[in-house]
Amino acid sequence: MTAEPELPPYRALLVVDTKGFGSNSDAGQGVLAALVPDVLAQAFERAGLGEVWQNALFPHGTGDGYGVGFEPRFLPAVVSKLFDALENVLAERDARLRATSRYLRMRMRASLNVGPIREADGESSAVAIGAAVITTHRLLDSAPVRDVLTQSDPDQTFLSVVLSQRIFEDVLSSGFATLPKSRVVPADVEVKEYRGTVYLYVPNPSGELLRTGIGTEYEKKLAATEEARSEGTTNVISGMHGGTAIQIGRVHGDVHHSGS
Repeated sequence: MTAEPELPPYRALLVVDTKGFGSNSDAGQGVLAALVPDVLAQAFERAGLGEVWQNALFPHGTGDGYGVGFEPRFLPAVVSKLFDALENVLAERDARLRATSRYLRMRMRASLNVGPIREADGESSAVAIGAAVITTHRLLDSAPVRDVLTQSDPDQTFLSVVLSQRIFEDVLSSGFATLPKSRVVPADVEVKEYRGTVYLYVPNPSGELLRTGIGTEYEKKLAATEEARSEGTTNVISGMHGGTAIQIGRVHGDVHHSGS
């Protein structure tokens, strides 16, 4: 009898990339690529999660970004603390970059997911394998998380975050994270083979993000969305922070990576 394959261990996966990376010169790309892991290391340390960074599973560079795995037990702290810390580190680093060259910017997108992930063996060029890995990268490249940076002030908003449905349900909706679930907003996405709902978080919204719906208007839209979902229909609300709704809309079709 053939033995059934074992389910890979559940791992959390964080992937980030740098907005506008491809529009920089070769020298500029080299500078930014070298800074990405350093910026992440500082953010983990400031968030009180230095241990997570030091013991990261399958850490890997992606050219314009970086990815790390870690034990799911750290997810509440990562969701509640890491992204705010990363926003602050990016703001500080951006100021230094701008003092050196007015063309270099350091703004990031981040994607967080969890699921069965196994570390690749020596025969694969990948570092980690599993549908959760593919989904994490798909979400990072989706339009809603990109739109957050496009619609915000580049001197104020340095990070947009997309959380998977599983992260929202297991970490925020269940109350394990201190970050209130009202600080994230659902967005329906369809990217290549992935279709589903994600949740956007913006540590420091600015620009158009502050002019697309304020206060009780967001609560009305969220209530309408939840009612529609319970009835089997979908209304999309995408991106908000601190009571401000960011109306981004539904994403259809393939999303191509163009200049990050």
